Amino acid sequence: LRRVVSARIAPSPLWRAQRMQCLSNPASIDTICDPHVHYWGVDTHAWLQDVLPGGPAHDSPYGRFAKVATPPFTPAEHARQLRPFAKLHKAVYIQANMHATTGSPVAETAYMQGLADSTGNPAGIIAWAPLNKPAEAGPVLDQHMKFKNFRGVRFMLDFHPTRPELNQTDSGAYMGDRQFQKGVGLLQQRGLVFDLQVCAVQLQEAARFAARFPDLQIVLNHAGFPLKGEFEPWKAGLAALAANRNVACKIGGLGAYDGGFDLAQARPHVLACLELFGVDRCMFSSNLPVDIVDWPLGTPAQRWATYLTIVTEAGYTRDDVRKLFHDNAVAIYRL
Repeated sequence: LRRVVSARIAPSPLWRAQRMQCLSNPASIDTICDPHVHYWGVDTHAWLQDVLPGGPAHDSPYGRFAKVATPPFTPAEHARQLRPFAKLHKAVYIQANMHATTGSPVAETAYMQGLADSTGNPAGIIAWAPLNKPAEAGPVLDQHMKFKNFRGVRFMLDFHPTRPELNQTDSGAYMGDRQFQKGVGLLQQRGLVFDLQVCAVQLQEAARFAARFPDLQIVLNHAGFPLKGEFEPWKAGLAALAANRNVACKIGGLGAYDGGFDLAQARPHVLACLELFGVDRCMFSSNLPVDIVDWPLGTPAQRWATYLTIVTEAGYTRDDVRKLFHDNAVAIYRL
């Protein structure tokens, strides 16, 4: 009976990853650095109130966030979600449009710095600035830089010409706009990081854009949002972007707009990122709490275990694994 039952129950990604650690990676992962998380709540990020049932945005694509709008997503909850996989050591907060509520981009950084001072995380803060208006952006950046954990800016550029539900901005023209380029140049002048978020169809343009700023550390979010059935064009765009040595890649949020990638679907995308960028320019990320909604396949800990299964089965070394799950994020974001 035991043999029959066990044959019918597929092992979970977490079990497989832990088994792989025991067999081929004796130095199991004790701690991780998560380079992409959003600490939020309806009190601090008031736009979340609009996505709740009865709110004006509940029936929009943003309505899906109602599931994770309450209770507040905090560093403690972040650590709890990932603890079955490993202990959370450091995290990087990625801007979540708090400025749309407060009217002040710097208020988001100030709040997150206070959170870090009291809890230990986020160890790094990626905020927002009006890079499309460089005359305004410069003073905003200087204010951000007064906070010790501030590391850079994300200005979302994802724009799809035929799938508006993928859009996080109002235009696909920013990367070619001279004013925006001037604003991004302010980051390069200050030694800051630019978190690059684009759709897969924009990767070729993003490669040309990144080439304009060879001394700017650019970090691609969510591996460029690969979509199901579009592997080859996504990989070609990723290859063009990866040719810029100043660009690193966060691997996470895979299949975010397609119900998430399971292990078999995730494997070729993860391995493509590692092939093109190399181990030293890749890092795994959670995208919590967004991925609770956008990648509903298992728990957050099981998703990280999926990544570990992929890299250990592919023969990556213990040092490689340590870099991908911790050290690279610490180095790239200077934590």
